[in-house]
Amino acid sequence: MEATKVLVKEGDLAIITCPFCRKTKKVSVAAYKEKRKPELRIKCSCNSIFCLCLEYRKHPRKSVKILGKSINLSQHRKNQDIILMNISLWGIGFCPMRKYEIKKDDRLLVSFTLNDNTNTSVETLATVRAASKDYIGCEFDAIENFRSSLGFYLFA
Repeated sequence: MEATKVLVKEGDLAIITCPFCRKTKKVSVAAYKEKRKPELRIKCSCNSIFCLCLEYRKHPRKSVKILGKSINLSQHRKNQDIILMNISLWGIGFCPMRKYEIKKDDRLLVSFTLNDNTNTSVETLATVRAASKDYIGCEFDAIENFRSSLGFYLFA
């Protein structure tokens, strides 16, 4: 059974909708936050059982597959082709195309083109917040230049 992602809002509240009967309920999920349970099995009043995955991000991420480039400004301007895997108003997650030495707090110049109606080009500075050998999570340093385009892209 595939889990449905549910965004947890401020105050640890989530709006849960049964995928079978469409009944919706706002519930507190504070107890699950402390237990760090990634998935929950829910039984609805219609007797259907379904799985939820609680998403605690402030801004939801959109899954994508977009080619881009990254220049590591912290390590002698090393250049790398990347595949963006997800994007939000505040950052990106990507996979490097080849082995890539990178660490937390490195500064990157990333560039990519959104697959929107106008093929919006984005070039911005970002700071590495999470790094493993095959996935890098970054936070944008500033988004003023492309905030509106990115907002339309994410919520279209």
